[in-house]
Amino acid sequence: MFTMNASEADAFMARLEAGETLRTIVGGGGNTVCSKKAFDKHCELYPQWGAKALDLAEHNRKLADKRKGRPNPNLPVRPVNVIEEELPTFPELKTRNFGVPAGAIATCTNCPHPADCAMLGECLDIINARAAIPHQEEYMRPAQAVACMSALEGGMSKRWLTGYVKGTKAIVSSNKLEKHCVAYLNWGAWALALIERNRKLADKKKGHRGGREFCHQGHPYAIHGKSYLQKDGRWHRQCLACVSLHSTNPTHTPKPELVENLRTGVMAGTRISVLADRNSPMFVCDFRQIRAIRRLHHDIAEKIDRNSQQPRLLVLRPSIIRVTNLREPTLTGVIAAPTDPLFTLADQTVSRSVPTHIRRDAVVMLATALWLGEVKSEDVGQAAKIFVRAAWKEDSVDPRFVSLDAPAFRGGKTPLLEKLSAGLWS
Repeated sequence: MFTMNASEADAFMARLEAGETLRTIVGGGGNTVCSKKAFDKHCELYPQWGAKALDLAEHNRKLADKRKGRPNPNLPVRPVNVIEEELPTFPELKTRNFGVPAGAIATCTNCPHPADCAMLGECLDIINARAAIPHQEEYMRPAQAVACMSALEGGMSKRWLTGYVKGTKAIVSSNKLEKHCVAYLNWGAWALALIERNRKLADKKKGHRGGREFCHQGHPYAIHGKSYLQKDGRWHRQCLACVSLHSTNPTHTPKPELVENLRTGVMAGTRISVLADRNSPMFVCDFRQIRAIRRLHHDIAEKIDRNSQQPRLLVLRPSIIRVTNLREPTLTGVIAAPTDPLFTLADQTVSRSVPTHIRRDAVVMLATALWLGEVKSEDVGQAAKIFVRAAWKEDSVDPRFVSLDAPAFRGGKTPLLEKLSAGLWS
């Protein structure tokens, strides 16, 4: 048996004196000094060292239990040795199933529920014979019902009975079993009672804590409940009362640098909602860590409460610019640019009854002529009519066609028709 050397023994004792529990030192993780067997062997070889180590380990364990929070003293004490009760057999339900009233019709020799068949007035075989094919039978056959009840009395659960468990052969389907229990009341009450009994027996076989009714702190599962599926996707059986207690009274100790960062932010007057917001650039830690820091550092808790009582500084947000509240700049440039007298004169002279695309071209040509001095201010009315007709004429010309009277070349005066004729006759 391997044991600890001198350096390992010193490190082990130093961690115990620092308040660390025994299960974290020999737990098998990355900070493990040695195994539990090696520790026990070292205590046996060195009794004086072992007595001191065991005393410190017991003291640290009690401190760790206190940090976990004590349960309510009014709760019932968890029983140490649970005495297994006798399995219920429900003889009254069995008697009610086989008790045929006087004067009822005679039942079959293999009938699984004589009382129900006597009340219905028909045999189970006759009802199933009405099905077109055997697979369409609505209820179980007599032999199938007898085998089902025999398996239930033997302790088989419904999941095994209906073949839900992988690798098992189903005696009957779950749908047909439920229909049979509804149609035959006495037999169904007996079967459902056995199913519930077998379910509780199966729960007691699930793991080393399967049949326990209390958690390790003494909370009854029937009152507080249990949680199973956690956020990590794994199945954990834990007491909801203990989870709530650990959430309200965190047992972990925050890191010193985290405490200093929170103290700096709080002393600057920052609210706790900003320091706990993960999307904020001033994020320090979450609310659970802040709760632990408040519990351990009262000065930070007082400053947090003082900051929460200060009035908030409301910063007005800029109004949203929508299309409906925008004003389009006019051609005169009143909004878009300083007012130009010549452009305003051209805009006011051209009639507004003209289509927009024609009026826009006419105003631009008239304003350009006014800027260049080609048109005088007193002749602007007559010039406006000329530019409007020119805009209409330019708009009516199809760009796909070319006028034959137009010059053949950009700088020449010879019409295009003469050039085409000379080319054809030559």
